[in-house]
Amino acid sequence: MDLGAKEPAVFIFLLVIFTFSEFSQAQNLCSVPLPVIFFKENNTIDEVVTTINAFEGVTAVITSQNPPDLFDINDEYELIAKTVMDYETFDKNKPYEVNIECTKPSFTPTSLLLRIILEDINDNPPSFKESRYTLEVKELTKVDTSVGLITATDPDESDRLYYRLESPEGEFDVETSFNPNILVKKLLDYDKVKQITMTLYAQDTPIGSSIKVSHTATATVVVDITDIDNRPPWFQPCTDFTFETSTVCLNSGYNGVVTLKEQETDPLKLAPGPVYAIDGDTGIKEPIGYTFMGGNEDGIFNINTDTGNITMLKPVDVVGPFVLTVMAFQKLNPDQFATTTVILKVALTASEFPPKFTKDAYEGFISEDAGVDSLVLESKTSNRALRVQATDEDFSNGYNPNLRFEIVDGTDFYITPEGFILMAKAVSPGTVNLEMRVVDTENDESSTAPLMVEITPGVPTTTPVTTITTTDNTDSTQLTDITDTSHPSTHTTTHPGTYTTEHPNTGGQLGKAGDFSSGDMAAVGATLAVFVVLCLVCIGLLAHRIKGHNAAWKKLSEASIFRSTLGGGSGGPKEGMQYVNESFQNDGDTPDNSRLAADLENKLEPEQSGSSQEKITRSAFLQTNSKPSADSSSLADSENTDGEKEVKPILTKERRTDEGYKSVWFREDIDPDTKEEVVIIPDTGEADGDHEDDEEDDSEEDDEDDLRTDMDLEDDDRLTSM
Repeated sequence: MDLGAKEPAVFIFLLVIFTFSEFSQAQNLCSVPLPVIFFKENNTIDEVVTTINAFEGVTAVITSQNPPDLFDINDEYELIAKTVMDYETFDKNKPYEVNIECTKPSFTPTSLLLRIILEDINDNPPSFKESRYTLEVKELTKVDTSVGLITATDPDESDRLYYRLESPEGEFDVETSFNPNILVKKLLDYDKVKQITMTLYAQDTPIGSSIKVSHTATATVVVDITDIDNRPPWFQPCTDFTFETSTVCLNSGYNGVVTLKEQETDPLKLAPGPVYAIDGDTGIKEPIGYTFMGGNEDGIFNINTDTGNITMLKPVDVVGPFVLTVMAFQKLNPDQFATTTVILKVALTASEFPPKFTKDAYEGFISEDAGVDSLVLESKTSNRALRVQATDEDFSNGYNPNLRFEIVDGTDFYITPEGFILMAKAVSPGTVNLEMRVVDTENDESSTAPLMVEITPGVPTTTPVTTITTTDNTDSTQLTDITDTSHPSTHTTTHPGTYTTEHPNTGGQLGKAGDFSSGDMAAVGATLAVFVVLCLVCIGLLAHRIKGHNAAWKKLSEASIFRSTLGGGSGGPKEGMQYVNESFQNDGDTPDNSRLAADLENKLEPEQSGSSQEKITRSAFLQTNSKPSADSSSLADSENTDGEKEVKPILTKERRTDEGYKSVWFREDIDPDTKEEVVIIPDTGEADGDHEDDEEDDSEEDDEDDLRTDMDLEDDDRLTSM
């Protein structure tokens, strides 16, 4: 292509471009980056909203704005805010509009329409509609049941709120952190808790996030627990027992007394009180009705439907007792009911006087270390147990066998049927004030009396030391007790010839009936041991005496056999000769038998012409012992006149020591073929009698010794003359 031919075409093209550019500038003297502008609320005055792009020499003017007076244009072609804008007052459906016109001489004016949308920022805290909310839920409502929904609001619409609930025991909680639906999280019992107060929090930042919490709101939530009808009536008084979520209250029944053939006009007095029941659901308190279920077949008694008081319609004509079954029920819901028993005893006669204590008040003492089941004492210085007694003027002698003692309140002590006060558990030093009651079990009449028990501090046990002192100038022995002088209850008294042992008082507690201390048991054991030893000694003495008695009779038997052998059988005694058994003298038998054998020496008299031989018997010899002067001299004369016979002791055989063998001594040698008689003086009867009289005094024994000495001297004289 030829360049000359091309030049007109390029020129034309450039001219067109320049002309178009001039035309655009002529059409847009000014412009903005975006026709829609986002501007944050809470701005400052003269804060730039946007910048206007304009050619040099162009004038930009705001021709109109809605709302008015919000914006302006400065010399730098900047659209600025002339007021602080608030998103919460901003019309979200209609943005701000600003009309701007740009002019320049020789140019066509340019108009701009700007739309300004206000942006929300987190500048407002959330809030609850109310500061306190009250909700209600029934007891035993199932877990995760909704109780209520409580929400908060935030003027900053762009914010999302999060919730947190604080419950004292975790009874309730919100469903989620962004859903404040309050749910039950535990079973609730009206009798245990009737109202729960909680705090609900709302914040515009997530719960548990690291973002700093900017704004929060709180509200108090109170939940009232309402009672439901899930329990029957409860007879009063009663003892309640709880098993998991169920509670029952047990009543032991009622007791009363009526008199035979007498009709009471007033309601019967019962123990522990009149028949009375309440609704087990204390929050509902349904009215209760009463009726008999059994035991009143004869129609003697009547019960008030509203009050439960029992009255008599006619006298009682049987001994009884009567056992009445009473039902209490809810009048509006009879399906809820309970039963109890009323036992009425029948008394033969009416009581005019209640039992009374013999004293208006009682006072007792006990040591703190006395131990359980120890008796309360009358005073600090004695071991006498305190005993309470009561009389009944209905009895002529005041003694009522149907009385029962009891402690009205307190568990530290208890009282026995006999009226003794015992410690029930360990107590600290001090004073305990109790109230005792005596009850007539036949008619339940009673009276009371105060009891004050002083618990004294424990005192350690002190063992007395006993010393025995013997003096040379007295025959008596003095007993001295060395005791702890610091112990006020230790006393020592010394009297001549009297020995007294007293033990220190460590509180003076008497054990419960049938209970003994180790010291008591040791004393009893020692006494029994001494008694057994004495019994054994007595038995030994008796056995020894019996053995000696048998030995004496054995000697007599042996002598009798020997006599029969020498005398040729059963023939009578031979004349002219008499023998004495002297071998028993100094024998190893009992001391009394040996002495008597020595005393019983035989005397032989010579045979006189023309007269019969006089025989000396044992009885005559004993008489000689009593009167030695006359008989002994006559026997000596007879011996001296005997010239033919020689008197001398002989031993027939060697004496042996074998048990049961005895040797016999004779006055002269005896020919077995002769017919002379051997007279044996038996060692019987009187010997035993003397053996039993071994307790005679010393004077009698001395007389016997003197008698034996005289007799021995006479025998020696006779033997010498021979």
